[in-house]
Amino acid sequence: MSVSEGKRGRYAGVSSYTLADGSKRWRVRYELERDGAGNRQRKTQRGFTSEAEARRFLRETQDAIERRTYVSPDKVTVADYLVDEWLPSIRPRGGATARRHRGSVGLSTWETYGHLVRAHLVPSLGAIPLQALTPAHVDRLYDVLERDKGLSPKSVVNVHGVLHKALSAAVKAGRTSRNVASAVDAPQAGRSQSAWWSPAELRRFVRHVEGDRLYAMWLLFVTTGMRRGEVAGLTWEDVDLDEGRLRVTWTLGIVDSQPTWKRHPKSKAGERTMALDPATVDALRAWKVRQAAERLAMGPGWRDGEPDHLGTSRTGVVFTRTDGWVNHPERVSTWFHAHRKAAELPRIRLHDVRHSYASAALASAAGWHEVKVISERLGHANVAITLDTYSHVLPAADEVTAHTLARLILEG
Repeated sequence: MSVSEGKRGRYAGVSSYTLADGSKRWRVRYELERDGAGNRQRKTQRGFTSEAEARRFLRETQDAIERRTYVSPDKVTVADYLVDEWLPSIRPRGGATARRHRGSVGLSTWETYGHLVRAHLVPSLGAIPLQALTPAHVDRLYDVLERDKGLSPKSVVNVHGVLHKALSAAVKAGRTSRNVASAVDAPQAGRSQSAWWSPAELRRFVRHVEGDRLYAMWLLFVTTGMRRGEVAGLTWEDVDLDEGRLRVTWTLGIVDSQPTWKRHPKSKAGERTMALDPATVDALRAWKVRQAAERLAMGPGWRDGEPDHLGTSRTGVVFTRTDGWVNHPERVSTWFHAHRKAAELPRIRLHDVRHSYASAALASAAGWHEVKVISERLGHANVAITLDTYSHVLPAADEVTAHTLARLILEG
């Protein structure tokens, strides 16, 4: 296809060429305003996999030139931008207690973004110049992630979200003229399927761990539905054994593979107070006595209040190692799987104990007021999240309600 005159009579057009392997590609030629010396500035962009894509790029480029928002191509690659510019720009400053800097994200979110960038975006798109990235590149990436790597639709949606966010920042910073991820449809995430234990299986697990050093910790998971980071980050100042209550105000997460303190739980609603049952209170009392004995035995070597790798520290952590240092959250999960296997229970994640607790609680709820209390105990932002997440419980509850209401109406 020959080159033609574009807007304002400038040189512009689309033409095809053939690669060594016989596949066809398209190039775009266009012209900028003359430079300060009056010289012509002609540009060529290659690598388009379809004529329609090349023509769309030409139209957008010419429009940007007319609006004087055109960004000149440079040699910065997708990997250069994502790893060296974007990720550092959104990293939270100062650790758990610092005020979040404008444009930054939480520690665990930043860690997740970094993993997705390095595991999925850089290997496939990293070598491509940022301004040469096309929707076709992104579309092929999603196909590879689903078909060849076996990622779930939800995981691909997460990759798409990170890429879209990063490219939006690139457009705002003038690094590229468009967000090509906006032109690609990510797969629908669908509803994730969680496994859970029945009340009888939860009871079997509790009986199995009765002799474990951290029995009180396992019992707390089962009787409260707390998240792993919430239990690992609990301190004695947030536990009132006389009143049988505890507060969730901090969590112990993982950043750069290290235990890291976070000032707030997953959401504002996650910062909550909840009642404890007598059996859990008794187990915590017994554990407090044992922990005190371990501290006495360790003497000066007790590591209470030792800061994490970002400099944040908390004293009086409830569930510690024998030397007083915090338990790494991943190690807690490893211990859980060992106990589950030894108890010959169905395979679930530690987080699924939370689902098991919520499912049992909702199945036994006698009314909407109880559902609301359960939602608050779980730390959900609203009841709708609870009902949507645990909708598998609702059919049985719906059947009971249907029968009860029918008897009330029809039988007086």
